[in-house]
Amino acid sequence: MKVAVVGGGIVGLFAAYFLRREGAEVVVVEQGEVGGWSRAAAGILEFTRFVINRINVRSYPLNYFKMALRGNARVKTWDWRWISAYLRAWGREPPQEMWEAVKALGEFSRRHYRAMAEERNDFDYAEEPLYEVGVDVGKALEEAKRDPLAPRVEAGECCGREALVYLDAAKLSTDAFVERMKRELEGVEFVRARAAEVAGGEVWLEGGGVVKADAVVVAAGYWARRLGIPVAPFKGYGFRTTAKAGKMFVDMSKGVAVVPLSRWTKVTGRFDLDGTGDHRPAERVLKRAREALGDFQAVDMAVGYRPCTPDGFPVVDRVGSVVVATGACRLGWTYGPALGRLAADLALGKRGLDALSAARFFRRL
Repeated sequence: MKVAVVGGGIVGLFAAYFLRREGAEVVVVEQGEVGGWSRAAAGILEFTRFVINRINVRSYPLNYFKMALRGNARVKTWDWRWISAYLRAWGREPPQEMWEAVKALGEFSRRHYRAMAEERNDFDYAEEPLYEVGVDVGKALEEAKRDPLAPRVEAGECCGREALVYLDAAKLSTDAFVERMKRELEGVEFVRARAAEVAGGEVWLEGGGVVKADAVVVAAGYWARRLGIPVAPFKGYGFRTTAKAGKMFVDMSKGVAVVPLSRWTKVTGRFDLDGTGDHRPAERVLKRAREALGDFQAVDMAVGYRPCTPDGFPVVDRVGSVVVATGACRLGWTYGPALGRLAADLALGKRGLDALSAARFFRRL
């Protein structure tokens, strides 16, 4: 069986990985560098906490507006279809089956990252606490008690400030992990081209050419909107730097995340609703990070567009004749192994998770 995977980000790479393990012939269609946009992520994994993705809670629009006033976010892409779906999802609590689904995603992904690291830890995987500063720690502790995923948290200190400590976190080097996945995918064909359309078992490429397969998986983030999935691009920037940091932390007041790794420290920031190629806010990320860390040099920069559904939960479903995996928002790396596994299973004719179906949006559109 031959399967075409559209999108060479972390979810697409895992879909290809699991398809190969099932004996499928795989071709990955990616318009840029394989894993290029996924490299921008901090590499923070939050297996038992979903709060960072709860963009449809009632308080979120005001919080986002305040973030924009501080200069840590901006809106440049207006998708009225997505906004309409967001307004319908706003303030709605997800059903219990949705929480059970994301709990299963986290458990599977943690097991898989651990197994890959035990085999060969060439991507700086480590399970260690994540510190959050610039938050109301008391309020966060109370909210954690009501969290369906039961995250382990406690009060602590970081950077001379009171912090919320999330104890179930892990980290990895996104850059090194992409290179690991390339080695794992020996025998997979990579086609560097932009997909124009997909249907049945065919992927039409911009500029001409067609990739034919028995099944197609679309794991191309924001591109999935072409298939009717309400998904928006929240842009972020990631830098490999010479900064020194003793702990993995997020400074919510400055809008930056800091992840110390063996060869560099990753600094990331921004949550811009922006699908454009205007990257001027990147300099602000460095400015905010230097306020927290002191002076340092940026080695390089990567840009990523987090695909977010209106309710923050991912979609892994068959839409017509095509399998779609998208919408994991800020938790794409956290759930990458599980989403790739589910997408591969659907492409091979196996059953998926009903809770992650796109039907929850189509019923209301």
